[in-house]
Amino acid sequence: MIAMNEIKNLIELFEFGVKTYRNPKLLNYKSSDGVWRSIPAEEVAKRVRNIALGIHSLGIGYGDKVALLSESRPEWTMTDLGILSLGAIDVPIYTTQSLPQVEFILTNSESKLIFISTKQLYERVLPVLEKVGLADKVIVFEKEAPASGVMTLEQLEAIGAKLNSENPSLYDELKSRIKPDDVATIIYTSGTTGEPKGVMLTHSNLVSNAVTCASLFTWNAPDEVALSYLPLSHVFERMIIYLYLYIGIQIWYAESIEKLAENLIEVKPTVMTTVPRFLEKAEERMLAQVQTMSPLKRKIFNWAMGIARQYDPEKRFPLSYRIKHKIADILVYKKLRARFGGRFRFIVSGGAALRPDLARIFTAAGIPVLQGYGLTETSPVISVNRLERNRIGSVGPVIPGVCVKISAEGEILVDGPNVMKGYYKNERATLEAFEGTWFKTGDIGYIDKDGFLFITDRKKDLIKTSGGKFVAPQVIENLLSASVYVDKAVVIGEGRKFASALIFPNFEALKQFAMENGIEFSSNEELVNHPKVQQLYQSIIDDVNKHLSQWETIKKFAVVPDVLTIEADYLTPTLKVKRRNVEKRYADLIESFYKET
Repeated sequence: MIAMNEIKNLIELFEFGVKTYRNPKLLNYKSSDGVWRSIPAEEVAKRVRNIALGIHSLGIGYGDKVALLSESRPEWTMTDLGILSLGAIDVPIYTTQSLPQVEFILTNSESKLIFISTKQLYERVLPVLEKVGLADKVIVFEKEAPASGVMTLEQLEAIGAKLNSENPSLYDELKSRIKPDDVATIIYTSGTTGEPKGVMLTHSNLVSNAVTCASLFTWNAPDEVALSYLPLSHVFERMIIYLYLYIGIQIWYAESIEKLAENLIEVKPTVMTTVPRFLEKAEERMLAQVQTMSPLKRKIFNWAMGIARQYDPEKRFPLSYRIKHKIADILVYKKLRARFGGRFRFIVSGGAALRPDLARIFTAAGIPVLQGYGLTETSPVISVNRLERNRIGSVGPVIPGVCVKISAEGEILVDGPNVMKGYYKNERATLEAFEGTWFKTGDIGYIDKDGFLFITDRKKDLIKTSGGKFVAPQVIENLLSASVYVDKAVVIGEGRKFASALIFPNFEALKQFAMENGIEFSSNEELVNHPKVQQLYQSIIDDVNKHLSQWETIKKFAVVPDVLTIEADYLTPTLKVKRRNVEKRYADLIESFYKET
């Protein structure tokens, strides 16, 4: 593997992987006929070149912005690389973003062209495209154009191939202009509050993060199999794809989040990145299935989970524990591994806090889960656990080349080659984000004596009660969400006499509870208001309160008969709660907690 300073941009990183490993199964996808198909490395490189030249023929050049609205698929990656080859800047857009958000991103970024995956997506955003003047500047990934004046990717590639035959040196000339400090992408952070900000990440930002993170693990190219399901519009999966391309391993794009369980068994991946919610969902499905088993099998499962929750990858356990663990592996853990394809070497979790007990369960079961930490502004990885250094509860040691310090207020500050160039057309926000050369993450945390970083809360989310006491809501919310019956929890209390909570149920588990307890209901509202259900959630609150200081305890709560979604703008694309939006939506309910009685 060549040194990082020898790779100057993302295209050189991609080409290094292609030439070094020549993986015949570099990009893999399931076609419409239900068959998995592979695109060899050389073909990927040829298509990237043709896409780049096709875009060039449309008048897009160095420094121009090109939007990309698509679910994750091979075309996303090849188009991204094609755009970057020109020294142009790509602007990813989530398929779940609202029309006003899409309009803001296209307008603010001054995008001159947009790639859209499907006819359905095209028709959804067409009013916005017409409004911003991009209706005739659309390329779609599907074979058939959804309207006259819209070009398909296949047509664009044909134009690029013709241009290459006429001028074989043109592609090399165009990509030779890329400089390490050039902006590669503008990623608009949805954020949990406020208007989106366009984070400018350079080629060197992303190259440094991909190459450094790759060096922390051993890889088995070309036989290593990575399953990708997170949206490529998010910097976490985006950088990981660059890492995979660099080390030349197989990338398999999951069909969808709904098909992920099926795809895991089909693909049998060895590595994957995830957000905690996927692991939580897997646990919930497992627990729901256990409820249908015989009493003996339930007892065995619960015993095995008890063994798993004691697991610590840093600890040398006595023989008695190792024997129990081996028995639990034969009876329970191997079945869990089979559900995940049976070949995982490790999974990296990021994007949100991972429950320690969940990390212990999967790691004990032979699927090591390594928690990491980062932000869009840091390309993204700041720290990550390793297979040989995995401290559960932490987000790992800081990666080489990146510096972290803790401010007097406890805020995590970061400096290094991965830190963004700034916010696009927002000098004020850029200045506010830095303390000298140190980027202010907005997260509160500490580094232990062994160099492991721990995150305790978001600085802006800290609650100060009217009594002057500080409450860290994420800590309490994570404790509440550890219950299988809680999907999301939002703790409130800023300027109030005490802390309260909104509880959003995991309705799948709650309906199972209702069935087991003979609870009849005709709506979610009727279900959550049932006395037995209220008693269930009171017991969850009571258990959590035992772990809190008196001023932190939840004095009042409400079980809300709703589900928080990205589409309704209550969750970010990485499933973080948009606290301000939720509090606004349930303002009357929150006020009822604090009315004098």
